[in-house]
Amino acid sequence: MPVQVFQTKFERNFGPALQRFFEGCQRINHEHMAQHYPRLPKPEFKLEELQVRWRVRRDGSVHAFVCKNTGDVLMPASWSKPAKHARGNIFDEHNGLAEMGVYGPAYLR
Repeated sequence: MPVQVFQTKFERNFGPALQRFFEGCQRINHEHMAQHYPRLPKPEFKLEELQVRWRVRRDGSVHAFVCKNTGDVLMPASWSKPAKHARGNIFDEHNGLAEMGVYGPAYLR
């Protein structure tokens, strides 16, 4: 008898929500580059899976982190660690992009 693996609603929706967040980060940055620096090449974005979170890279630097357990968008404090407090969530109405700027998540106010 085959074993059935059940996924929660969170697990089923995480991949598409992460992809929309990633594409939104690219769109925000590429629109800014096209408007202000049309002759420069657009930066390359990559998505890397780590043990506890996903890392969104922009060229050679970290753009943002996304927590695998909660979907929280975190500002990078260093190459491997995020800052303490979440700047959004990929499951909210803005898909985590409300506090996203050209160079990453906004500072807390």
